[in-house]
Amino acid sequence: MDDDGALTAEERGDARPGLRGPVRVAMVVAVVVLVGGVVLTGNFVHTGTFLPWVDAAAQSDTPLVAPSPSGSANSADSDKPKTPAERVAAEDARLSAVAALPAGDPALLDTWNTVVLAPRNGQQTGYLFGDLVTLGAVRVDDDTTATLVRNVVIRAGAELDLYSSAAQGTDTLRLLSTADTTTSIVGWGGILAIGGTADHPVTVTSWDDTLAAPDADQSDGRAYIRVRDGILGLVSTRFSDLGFWSGRTGGISITGSGSGSIAALQDVTTTGLHYGFFGSDTNGIQITDSHFDDSTLTGVEVTNGASETTIQKTSVTGSGGDGIAVSRQSSAVTLDDVTVEGSAGWGVRVDGAALADGPTTGGYGLTPSTGLTLTESRISGNREGGVRVISTDDTEIRRTTVDETRTAVLVEGPSTGLTVTNADLSSADLRGLDISGEITDATVSDSRLVGRRIALELTRAAVTVRGNDMTVASGYAVELAEGARADITGNVLRGVGQDAVALWSGARTMQADNDQSAWTFQWAWVGWMNEHPMMWMWALVLLIPAIGVPVLWRRRREHQRLRDLLREALLRHGEEQMAAYPGGVVEAARPVDEEPAAVAAPVLVGATSPTPVGVAGSRIPRGPGSWTPGERFATAEPVASPRGGVRPGRVRPRSFADLRTGPLEGRTFASLQDFAVAAVREGGYSVTTIARLFRIQHWRLQQWVDEADRASRETGVSA
Repeated sequence: MDDDGALTAEERGDARPGLRGPVRVAMVVAVVVLVGGVVLTGNFVHTGTFLPWVDAAAQSDTPLVAPSPSGSANSADSDKPKTPAERVAAEDARLSAVAALPAGDPALLDTWNTVVLAPRNGQQTGYLFGDLVTLGAVRVDDDTTATLVRNVVIRAGAELDLYSSAAQGTDTLRLLSTADTTTSIVGWGGILAIGGTADHPVTVTSWDDTLAAPDADQSDGRAYIRVRDGILGLVSTRFSDLGFWSGRTGGISITGSGSGSIAALQDVTTTGLHYGFFGSDTNGIQITDSHFDDSTLTGVEVTNGASETTIQKTSVTGSGGDGIAVSRQSSAVTLDDVTVEGSAGWGVRVDGAALADGPTTGGYGLTPSTGLTLTESRISGNREGGVRVISTDDTEIRRTTVDETRTAVLVEGPSTGLTVTNADLSSADLRGLDISGEITDATVSDSRLVGRRIALELTRAAVTVRGNDMTVASGYAVELAEGARADITGNVLRGVGQDAVALWSGARTMQADNDQSAWTFQWAWVGWMNEHPMMWMWALVLLIPAIGVPVLWRRRREHQRLRDLLREALLRHGEEQMAAYPGGVVEAARPVDEEPAAVAAPVLVGATSPTPVGVAGSRIPRGPGSWTPGERFATAEPVASPRGGVRPGRVRPRSFADLRTGPLEGRTFASLQDFAVAAVREGGYSVTTIARLFRIQHWRLQQWVDEADRASRETGVSA
């Protein structure tokens, strides 16, 4: 086997070379387990499950793609609307066709299953419950229950008054709603009034005769009540399970098309409607003492330029979207003594942004809507946050309590005029009050603001902040960014953080008379780590290699140094052992960097020939005639070179030029091998020195020298 000069683990003195591999594998496995534990623990803390990406819910048996209709289906079935959107379009087509037909046209009943209530030639225009029975629109089920079996349309100049239905003994009005047939009451320019008394309210619900229960399936359409360009009055009425898909067919709605549409609701309760109440392009909505519960989408929505909307002493709970939504340039909205809880979206969302930023075919305005007043209200437990106001001028939030997990109140610009006073705004995870965008003439005063990391955040806004009590768990009581400006005076700032007021990106502030006695200093990075507790565990995971890598590197360097020392010692020992054979003389140990001067070799007194010794007087055996106990050391002549010459007492050669002195001066050689051999045999340098200078292995050079010696002996030619 060829020897490449490498040392084995045993030769290096490694007592347990077999354990290193398993130990490294164990360390890698431990790190992987630790990282996996951190990830799984974080998932459980934030989502309540170790593997949130695994959907444990059973798969639905309902096919995602409905089977194609069989070839035997008749054309009438294929023409029926299949989707909710198609059903809304079919309703629009029916109402347009009914509006074009005279009141007595047979097609109204035969084709459209609709009873039209038209003005009565200038005489009494009000239609009562009994008239619907006479016209075949209502089926009386018993003394207290009746079912609407045909659609009803109230034309302009006519009025349907069901307010006295309770007095007539009808407590419940059911609107037929099945997979094949749905009914509705639509005021097409007319007046619709439904109601009972506080002690004897009227119930209006959808009804499926095949199930003998209200219709809970919205996918195939559902009964609804709507007034278009007319007047809607509801008093002491309980509505449930009405509406589908769109706002105008959402359950209870009032819409306009440029003319006046007015609605008044008092002591109204809705449960399970698609929209609790929907108003579009109206001139006045008044809602008082009402409750809107468990709507599929928004509890109360006002949109498309509606004006003069007032909601008082009303609660909205459990909405599938926003609790109360005001959008598309609707203005003059007053929310007084309202309670909004448990919405999947925002509790209150008001979007008054301009509908265009330049000329448009619709001629939309370029300025935000004006007028939002929120007073004496309570908003809490909504998923997205409490109150969000977008580009609405003259916004006032007074004496209102908002307690949310996410942002309590978010006001976004551009807008002018914002007043927040005597409000209690708190957020468990985000900000108590966030004012963002180009907002001017804004004042926040005499309020309590609580946030987790920021109590009040200002971005690109100009705000006066005075007399507030602001508390933050860990972070900043007030944070200003992106050129925001604020006068902050007379506030009490409580919490823990690096700065009570933080300024970023060119923000400016004037501060005076603020009480920070309850503020505790803490470095920002510590607060951030506390806000993200998993980072402490990650830091620990990263700290292990951060400490271990330098230690391992240093250990590797030490091991390498020890290997080099051991290799050097072994090489010297081998050289000394080779020199111990007959005809060889051992070199004395010398420093690595210098060739030692010729020294006297210690010899044994009484010995017949000089006896080479090693370092520190240690005798090196050299075969027969070696040292025996009792012999003494003496000083002999200078040590001879391995080839019989006297070793030069000069500095170790650093280059080939240093070798071309003395015996090798002026010599030329056919190869580097010849040059190296001559440097050892004739120049008197050691094999180790020449091997290093020529960058060849020690044993290889020794082999060349031995071969040259044998060749000389065989030919009888002296070196």
